[in-house]
Amino acid sequence: MTDHDAIRDDIAFMRALAEEGRNGPLIGGPMLLASGLCFGSASLAIWLNQTFALVTSSWSFFAIWTISLAAFLAFLLASKTTRRPGAGASRAIGVAWSGGGLSIFFVGLSLAVMAVRSNDPHIANAFLPFILSIYGSAWFVAAALTKTRWLSAVAAGAFGFALVTAWFASEGVVVFLIYALGLYALVAAPGYVLMRRARQAAT
Repeated sequence: MTDHDAIRDDIAFMRALAEEGRNGPLIGGPMLLASGLCFGSASLAIWLNQTFALVTSSWSFFAIWTISLAAFLAFLLASKTTRRPGAGASRAIGVAWSGGGLSIFFVGLSLAVMAVRSNDPHIANAFLPFILSIYGSAWFVAAALTKTRWLSAVAAGAFGFALVTAWFASEGVVVFLIYALGLYALVAAPGYVLMRRARQAAT
């Protein structure tokens, strides 16, 4: 096979991938909905707790995030047996989300180490705009493969909200309210739309 044939086959594969994404529903909606709700609610709970001094324990921050993570992991375990493997664009987008999830985990762990070693908890605030940027990147991949305009708008919104969150990172606890709104609007809501469309296509 010549280089020309290989390039032509690669182009044909990418075209078929995009066509499949446009013609079939994207998977992953329930996971995105659960992620947005779990971690958005955790961020909202932190804002409420810090603003109104509901629980004064120094462990409340850690406890809230731990509970949200446990709830999300429980959802993943419960849905693992019923999850159907995607094909084409859905599989490629799933890889993008998986890569984003690994990046979020290790960057979050790195920032936590930096915050502990420098005794500066504000370093952890950099995690919030980073997460929204990762979501924006994954939505960008989904929009590019499926040529779906509303996904492009979601990607742009995630990137924009990352800047908004960065702006409020030095304004105190209000940054957690901003971040919660971003997760609800740019992760949970689009995930719900994808879930509904997948269910409609299956009926």
